[in-house]
Amino acid sequence: MEHDFEGKRDRWNGYDPSEYAQVVEEYSKVEEAKKHLKAEKLHTDDVDEFGQDGLKPADEAEEPKTGDEALLDDDGNEDKYADDMEMPGTKVDSKQRITVRNLRIREDTAKYLINLDLSSAHYDPKTRSMREDPSQGNVATKPPSSFQGDNVIRYSGETDRIAKSQLFAWDAYEKGVDLHLQADPTKAAMLRKQYEEKKDEFKQNIEKNILAKYGGEEYLEAPPKELLLAQSESFVQYSRRGDVIRGAEKAVIRSRYEEDVLINNHTAVWGSYWDAGNWGYKCCHNFVKMSYCTGMAGILAKRAKEPTPEPVAAEEEAPPGVAPSGKRKRQSKEESSSSSSSSDSDSDSSSGSSSDSEEEKDEGKMSKKKLKAALEAQELQRKEAERLLALDERKRPYNSMTESKKLTKEEIEAYQLKKVHHDDPMSNFMKK
Repeated sequence: MEHDFEGKRDRWNGYDPSEYAQVVEEYSKVEEAKKHLKAEKLHTDDVDEFGQDGLKPADEAEEPKTGDEALLDDDGNEDKYADDMEMPGTKVDSKQRITVRNLRIREDTAKYLINLDLSSAHYDPKTRSMREDPSQGNVATKPPSSFQGDNVIRYSGETDRIAKSQLFAWDAYEKGVDLHLQADPTKAAMLRKQYEEKKDEFKQNIEKNILAKYGGEEYLEAPPKELLLAQSESFVQYSRRGDVIRGAEKAVIRSRYEEDVLINNHTAVWGSYWDAGNWGYKCCHNFVKMSYCTGMAGILAKRAKEPTPEPVAAEEEAPPGVAPSGKRKRQSKEESSSSSSSSDSDSDSSSGSSSDSEEEKDEGKMSKKKLKAALEAQELQRKEAERLLALDERKRPYNSMTESKKLTKEEIEAYQLKKVHHDDPMSNFMKK
């Protein structure tokens, strides 16, 4: 028999299908033998239970049952056949004796069909998992029994307890205890129970010791019911001015420190008066703390010491064309002096020029002295700044009480002279 190219390479070439009948016959014989063995086993069980004639012995004969007992017996018989029924979502293969459980019941909605929005929770088709909640943001329209994401399982049920047990086992193993949660879960549970009991007992002992040492146990008691329920039966009646007519007025909440404590005959507390950056007593304007009160006499004595301002306003308020009294006196003196010295004008001019030159020399000497003092003060300030910078910042004092005042010409000149320009090549010589 000649074959073409494909016929020569056909794996079923020359096979007779009738030969497969032998395989079918062999398997059918095996099935018949299984059925025969099963029937024999059932027969032997019936003989052992009911005897050869199919009846139970007289001593084991059952009494006739009433209506309720018969109904219960029927329910029990139904349970016998319930195992043979296939549960929804399962498939039983009798030959391989395995049960295949589908991932979901077909009546349920697939998790990837709950929200069709592309920006919703991601669905991984390979692992068939959706970790986030697909209907997040639509809580109002979401039913309470809907799918909430696979991550919910990690934080629900006994997951938290198992995680804490695992952490406890790891900590115990690091401290030298031979403990493994998966190898010996009973030992891990017992040790953790003992640890929690001892921990609670230790906390209670600490609390008792603190209360025994410092007191205050009465503050830990439960508040009264009127505070817990935010209502009470206490009645308070006020007048139009806010005075209490009947009932007890609520106590004013005070701080933990003593308030309104008056000492040394003072009628006001320390800090009730402030002036020029200083605190004091309002009753006597005294800035010395813990001092004795002098009352109004102290206030008047302080006012008497204060310098009175010069009467400049009187001269400024003089009407135009009329010279003030001071100017008029000076003018009269100048006129008298000019009339008396008209004969000796040459001698007066020479003496005036000499007096002016002397005054200028005195002013120059005074300005030099002030400039020298300003330079010394500037140097002291620089040294103090270097000392403070060398100190630790935690030990450095505050400078909030320094007085701010207007700089004089000499102080500005001293600053300009002492100012260092780092770009100047001679700046290093100025520091020496």
